[in-house]
Amino acid sequence: MRILFYGDVVGKVGRNAIHLSLPRLVNKYQIDFVIANGENASHGKGLLEKHYKELIDDGVDCITLGNHWHSKAQIDSYIDEADQLIRPLNLLNYTHGVGSALFDVGGVPLRVTNILLQSFMNEEVEQPVSSLKKLLLEENEPCIHFVDIHGESTSEKQIFAYEFQGLVTAIVGTHTHVQTNDARILEGGRAYLSDVGMCGDPDGVIGFERKSVMNKILGGQSGAFQIDENAKMMVNACLIDIDEDTFEATKIQTIHQIVER
Repeated sequence: MRILFYGDVVGKVGRNAIHLSLPRLVNKYQIDFVIANGENASHGKGLLEKHYKELIDDGVDCITLGNHWHSKAQIDSYIDEADQLIRPLNLLNYTHGVGSALFDVGGVPLRVTNILLQSFMNEEVEQPVSSLKKLLLEENEPCIHFVDIHGESTSEKQIFAYEFQGLVTAIVGTHTHVQTNDARILEGGRAYLSDVGMCGDPDGVIGFERKSVMNKILGGQSGAFQIDENAKMMVNACLIDIDEDTFEATKIQTIHQIVER
């Protein structure tokens, strides 16, 4: 099995990048299952239902989230029916939706789990390692298991990966919007990447129009970061090859490219 995982989709530019790049990548790499992190897909924060449906219609099979999972409160009204949407597993006092789901990919079981990490993050969550260990005890059927770990700290991500040596198939980080250069197969047949990066404006600041970010950070101006909807488009993603008999990862490679209109 070959999985394609897109990094954080930032606004309309990121969504357009998915729309244009996905058919080309599927055709080139013969991809079996597509995952995208959609926590920034609606105007840079959160995920509206119409944008959830847009990404699914474009060919994304599963969407994960992160610390901006509830930035659009509308999510409460549709998440229970959105069976291809995975919110962070370790949220406290939130029972809508699911933090892990099992998919059938041509007869092969694939579980996708979303975990929100703690270092330098503002959200109060259940301890991430404990949360995933609890899930593995409750859902112990053999399967391919892909885990999106959403967090700021690369050291926390690496610790998390080593803690689950041989217990899951792939652990890939999101959140920083900057792709790291450490894609590798760890002992036990486990694919790892500290951060897959983002899909959006390559000339902005982590996907946002750079002047709005600079004015706020350097000039102290108030207001939200803006997205230049006419910007160039970039995708950051990774491809993971998995043995369907052993459920172990055999190869991981990164994708970093400008998307032509």
